[in-house]
Amino acid sequence: MNRIVSAFWSLLGLIALTAGPPQFKDYPVTNIFRETPAAPVLSSRMARLFRTQLQNSVQYGPNFAGHFTVARWGCGAGCVTVAIVDAISGGVWFAPFAIEDAQLEAGGYCNHTSDFELDSELFMATGRVNGRIGTHYFVWHQSKFSTVYFEAAKCP
Repeated sequence: MNRIVSAFWSLLGLIALTAGPPQFKDYPVTNIFRETPAAPVLSSRMARLFRTQLQNSVQYGPNFAGHFTVARWGCGAGCVTVAIVDAISGGVWFAPFAIEDAQLEAGGYCNHTSDFELDSELFMATGRVNGRIGTHYFVWHQSKFSTVYFEAAKCP
């Protein structure tokens, strides 16, 4: 069953790569959690280190992918750390990237931004992510981010 699900998500990623930048509607979520969110489970060293940021972020309820909260905070000048908190279980996952400002080779500057919606699994990050500058499109599925599209140096 896991192979079928993985193949399905891979196929969606290939479709997105050939069709241009994905949109939020391309990765819909229909079940929206509307109850009181669970407190973050501070089971990892990172979660304990950033407990205040995580706890402050979840108090308003989910803002991403139906029942998750995107928690973001500065990690230095021109940089943001991202964590995902499950409103149902309190599980905490840290993104395998930071989003940073970037100086473009051709001149100009790319400020870091991110965008996401409650009813979509799509997460967009603009800036330098893992050494690449541009707009990065990720899908949050099965508790991890997967890249589905990338536009080099298309910073606003």
